[in-house]
Amino acid sequence: MFQNIARDSRNNQNENIEENKKVNTIDVLKKLFAKENIMLYIITFLISMVGFSDNSLIISLSPFGLAMIAGALSNNRPIGIMYVLSLIGTFIGFGFTNFLIYFLTTLAFFISILLVRPIIQDNVNEKRKIGGHLFFSVLIVQAIPMFFRDFYIFELLSGIMLAMTAYVFYKIFANSITMIIDFGTKRAFTIEEVIGTSLLLAITVTVFENLDVFGFSIKNVLSILIVLVLGWKNGMLVGATGGITIGVVLRNCNRNRPDDDSCICSIRINCRIIK
Repeated sequence: MFQNIARDSRNNQNENIEENKKVNTIDVLKKLFAKENIMLYIITFLISMVGFSDNSLIISLSPFGLAMIAGALSNNRPIGIMYVLSLIGTFIGFGFTNFLIYFLTTLAFFISILLVRPIIQDNVNEKRKIGGHLFFSVLIVQAIPMFFRDFYIFELLSGIMLAMTAYVFYKIFANSITMIIDFGTKRAFTIEEVIGTSLLLAITVTVFENLDVFGFSIKNVLSILIVLVLGWKNGMLVGATGGITIGVVLRNCNRNRPDDDSCICSIRINCRIIK
């Protein structure tokens, strides 16, 4: 009799453990595929296909996807799915060679975080200070090929420029992710968060630059929709700030005049952002 009681008790414990595992798995899946995380997944995939390019020069790494991953990591977001999507987006947008460089850069970035623990901060958007890790990871991967071929100052300066670009956009995206996560909640966003989020979304929609449907530019339609949603959900001030930022970023360059300084590209490489 006592053996039967003990056996029943063990069976009940095993059933409880299995039920708890199922509940935990469901909770994890719900958190991973929450609507705010799904939005981050979509943005990460699209922005990984955006970069700078020229007919004679191709920067060997898209800084936007890397900055997005670093910004999410600094905000303690689950980056597993985001990272896989960024790899896919980089491969689609830039090919296998740049995909490999992107993978090596992210690998160096993750290793540097394990070797040098980042500073933890409270009550700020950038909860982990990993900008330095990102800068040196990009610079090291860009500099390694210089030791195996002829050295050019131009390549070194390009690597430094690319590392600085990734660092700057990391800082912007680290503040933008918070607004995307808390978009549906009633809270006041800072002007830095609004401008940063508008810049993030503006860069993201440039992936549709050459896509038209019935003569309507998908990029322009999405830009207008973003401004309307920002104003509808968070008021006129947020909508106006977002509209001004997106309008400035998406202002078309005059390709017939290479000396046109009205172009938004801060890094002047044929004055355009392409897929």
